[in-house]
Parts: sequence; structure tokens; C-alpha cells
Amino acid sequence: MYQFLYKRDKPMPIKIIGVLAAVFSIVALTTYPLFGLVLALGAGGLIAYQSGIELNFKDRTYRMITAIGNKSFGNWEPLPPIKCVSVFKTTFVSSTYGRSNASITTKQSVIQVNLATEQNQRIRLFETENLQDALKLAKDVALKLNLSVWDATEAEGKWL
Repeated sequence: MYQFLYKRDKPMPIKIIGVLAAVFSIVALTTYPLFGLVLALGAGGLIAYQSGIELNFKDRTYRMITAIGNKSFGNWEPLPPIKCVSVFKTTFVSSTYGRSNASITTKQSVIQVNLATEQNQRIRLFETENLQDALKLAKDVALKLNLSVWDATEAEGKWL
């Protein structure tokens, strides 16, 4: 396998908004057809849109992708000098605000697998709630790119 493709899951508030827009568009199509059509297109976009990363091990290139369905868009770039593959725990907080300043906030604890560059920047490859899946992918990527794995999922980090 020369390529790795990961499409990130959308935050729950975005999924909810997409489904609500789809329901409202069905109602709006019967009374205000033009508005209903625009709302349906927007809902379809929210539901079908994904972002992620694609990595080509053979050419040592990557691209951040925007995907609509199974079609991906993005420009290929050469991988910068990489120090290691890092694995660590983090918490994502996602907030969505409505017109009345009401908000929906969700928190999700995840484990990330990143490529750590020599300029101390991270290229996020993968997110999961399963530590074993993260470590398996990190070891696989490290093997293909001839790198070491830094496991920072516990208080004391360690090289694998």
C-alpha cells in the first residue's frame, strides 16, 4: 500500500444542522420552492462534505483534502523533514452558535497520530478513540517512512 487516506468525521452539531436543514427544505419546497431548493442544496453540502489527508509513501508527498462524496480535492506537497510519528491524547471542543446566541457544545476525547516536523509543526494523520488502532497505524506509518514512534498518551512519553 503506497497511499494512506483519512477522512475526518464531522462534529455532531454540523451533522444535526445538516439533517435539520434537509427536513426544513422538504417543508419549504412545498411552500417556497426556490428557498426550499437552496436549503436542500445547502443541506446536501453539509451532509456530503468531509475534510482529511492523503499521504503518498512512495513519493513522500501529502495533501490536505476536501471531499464531496468519493471525490477528493487538494494540492500535493512534498513532505517536510519529519522527526517522528507522535501519538497523544487530546480533547476536542466544538461549539455551534445560533442566531439567538444559543450554543451547542460537544467534547470528545481522542487519540491523534501526527507527523512531527523538524520545525515542531504537526501534520495530523488520524484520530480515534481506540489506543490500539492509533498505535498500529503509527507503527505502520513509521515503518513506511523509516521513522520512530513517540508515544505521549501517558504522563511519561516513550519511544516505541
